[in-house]
Amino acid sequence: MKVAFVHVGQTPSETVGLLVASAKRVMPHVPVVHLTDGATPAVAGVDEVQRHAVSPLVALAVLELYALAGAGTWLFVDTDVLVQAPVDHVFEHATFDIAVASREGTYRPGEAGSKFMTRHPYNKGVVFSRRTTFWQDAATVLRGMKVCTQAWMGDQLAMNAVIDQWRYKVHVLDSRYNYPPQSKSEALGDKFLLHFKGPRKTWLMERAA
Repeated sequence: MKVAFVHVGQTPSETVGLLVASAKRVMPHVPVVHLTDGATPAVAGVDEVQRHAVSPLVALAVLELYALAGAGTWLFVDTDVLVQAPVDHVFEHATFDIAVASREGTYRPGEAGSKFMTRHPYNKGVVFSRRTTFWQDAATVLRGMKVCTQAWMGDQLAMNAVIDQWRYKVHVLDSRYNYPPQSKSEALGDKFLLHFKGPRKTWLMERAA
């Protein structure tokens, strides 16, 4: 397994370094890979940098880079994720093309059953992957969307659309594998991957301190 993240263009935020450090601390035997374009400087501490010519649209670039990462077993994560416990066992216990985490137990008031959650049943911030063709298909779906849709979570919409096609074997993990903390003081010792999405990013800095 390799852990990979996409960072293209802009100066990397401090959270990127914290992601890399957490992955290497918890799983020192697992390479960490920076997926990027031909011009972005390498993020410090990674074991490998993969460079490809990709779309200037970030959402599409992410899917293209996932598709180009190569054969093998991959854990694709957003840069606001912290690795809290080893997760390479996921590939040992299930046969799947991709594995995503359930949102059960993570909804905030009013989110469960909402239009947004109906369109985004799985969050793309943590995905275990064995099939590059899944991401090729997701990129194709994204290219067919309106530009405004592509730019706003289009990559996540495309991922969920391909899942809905039932062409790939999808394994659904419990929410501990992509867990958005509900408060700064929440006990998180049993979670594998913490995802500080949205306004939670400030909590990430405190958590990693």
